[in-house]
Amino acid sequence: MVYIFVKIIFLLSLYLPNNFIFMRKLLLLLTILTISTVVLAQNNCEKAQKNFDEAVKSIDAKQFVLAEQLLKEAITLCPSEDYKYSFELAWNYYLIKEYSQAIKCLTPYIERDSIPADFYQLLGNIYDESSDEGMAVISYNKGLIKYPNAGCLFLERGNICNKNSDFRRALFYYEDGILKDPKYASNYFRAAKIFLGSSEEVWGLMYGEIFMNLEKNSDRAKEMSKMLYDTYHSEITFNTDGIVLSFNDPTIIYSDSPEHPNLFPENFHNSMLKACRGERIINISTLVDIRTRFIRNFYTQSHSFKNILFDYHKTLIDLGYFEAYNYWLFGYGNSVEASKWISQNKGQFDKFMNWYNNNAIPINKDNVFTRYKME
Repeated sequence: MVYIFVKIIFLLSLYLPNNFIFMRKLLLLLTILTISTVVLAQNNCEKAQKNFDEAVKSIDAKQFVLAEQLLKEAITLCPSEDYKYSFELAWNYYLIKEYSQAIKCLTPYIERDSIPADFYQLLGNIYDESSDEGMAVISYNKGLIKYPNAGCLFLERGNICNKNSDFRRALFYYEDGILKDPKYASNYFRAAKIFLGSSEEVWGLMYGEIFMNLEKNSDRAKEMSKMLYDTYHSEITFNTDGIVLSFNDPTIIYSDSPEHPNLFPENFHNSMLKACRGERIINISTLVDIRTRFIRNFYTQSHSFKNILFDYHKTLIDLGYFEAYNYWLFGYGNSVEASKWISQNKGQFDKFMNWYNNNAIPINKDNVFTRYKME
């Protein structure tokens, strides 16, 4: 746009009659000034971007004072990009618990159409950390009106409820977030932790394993790996009377549909019970065999409960990768056994990981697992 404006002025100056010498000179001067202004603005914005990049590095290095200086200068240098720099400045203040300063950075932008969902997430988090839960909820809700499919905002609404021990409502938000934004991993993580700490571990096993497939190699993934292994280890027991499974207490704690009991846990229980026959201990090796038999049993007896995770298991079994996958999945739950198997089967494991890194579980809005789809 600026280029077109300058070109028009320049052409006008060329075609003015000779008796308009003063006007011609004035237009040429205006052209030069416009070009100079544009070049200066571009240079300033380039410098602002360099400041921003340095500020991000400074924040990572916990040099918060330096980051503050760099970002304030960036805002002055390039007002057209002020939102980006103000957002990072608010994040910097948030990290050092200067919440009132952080709120001041974000408030001027709250009515802008172009601000993204994570603006509302950060603003809500700042209010929450400053003990203003009401304003936090208002911020998240404003974001959800504008971005009704934003998984990060469903997460934060759920976190408020979770913090207040309102687990039913927390799950409502987490699971709604999974439906609306199925590739956003954090809602699976939170829902899984609630269920794995309840008497309805079956849902935690499902959500937790899907989370592991979406967020690999993070600290949370390592935590979930151990939780999944420990749950299988504790909820499958062998005694003189037979096999005891405790993945789903008959008393439904978190079900939102008491009039229409969810039958998936019962089908899971029956298939898992058959799959455990012949085993006497639980470790990764026996879980490979149990979970392989489980998939075959489940698909024979429970056609109506097919789902994306079990379909993925079936693919892994058919390709011969399921054993390696289980050692990856439960590796932090039984690290000694996993390390030994991987070192003895490096070629097999590397082949699986090469395939796995290029063939993620195919989750999308039309292909997603939640309790609601299993009723």
